Amino acid sequence: MDGTVVQSLPSRQSGQYWDAAATNWEEEIFSSFHNDRKGVILSALKAAADPCASMADFGCGVGIYLPVLGRLFGAVHGFEQSAACADVARQKTRGQSNIRVHLASTALKSWRGRFDAVLCANAAIHPRRAIWQGVLDSARALLRDRDDRGGGKLILVVPALGSAKLLAKAERGAAEPRIIVKPDQPNGDSGVSIDGVPTKHFTAAELKRELAARGFRAIRVRKVEYSWACHSIRPPKELSGAKPWDWLVTARVA
Repeated sequence: MDGTVVQSLPSRQSGQYWDAAATNWEEEIFSSFHNDRKGVILSALKAAADPCASMADFGCGVGIYLPVLGRLFGAVHGFEQSAACADVARQKTRGQSNIRVHLASTALKSWRGRFDAVLCANAAIHPRRAIWQGVLDSARALLRDRDDRGGGKLILVVPALGSAKLLAKAERGAAEPRIIVKPDQPNGDSGVSIDGVPTKHFTAAELKRELAARGFRAIRVRKVEYSWACHSIRPPKELSGAKPWDWLVTARVA
């Protein structure tokens, strides 16, 4: 589910929430892939590409990444919790015979440990710690364990806490700020809200810690930079040299 959701959608990140987004995704959902200024995500996908390998897009949404993945990998499977989004993704990729789309709730167990690589693009964004950690656990479960080829590879895109703070600083003084950044709650839930929707944001240290706890190694964290314009924010002069960003993480199963 690549993107940040705007205010017109339901206020909770539920099946209904994403079903509502399926019919007007391009208008409602911010696309990390299409707004990546330097093509960092595409470069990471190309670096992992293998016509003999299998790739899972976990939280594939309406299939933004699936056509590209289908050209880079031998077999591609999208997993999505929203039936409406999954239907759109199937329609989008119906001409690519090596792509299949599944409802995550009914398919995950049968596909455990079967993939060479997993893309998880802005799916681990639920404000509740137990849920975003569950997304990371599910992505890990899809990957094959370490063997003579090495461990399965994870490509993860998630919102950056530092970027949220940058955006909030740029909005300072606005009558109706879109980005609210508070400390995380005592129970671990996210303190960041975008357009009224609580959304998990990460530090680089937190990402490395969470992935290491799940048995990943060789963890590399990079920035996916975006323009200010795509966030509909005109920054003050002292911030114009900085750019909003997400984190892109690549890691292998140890």
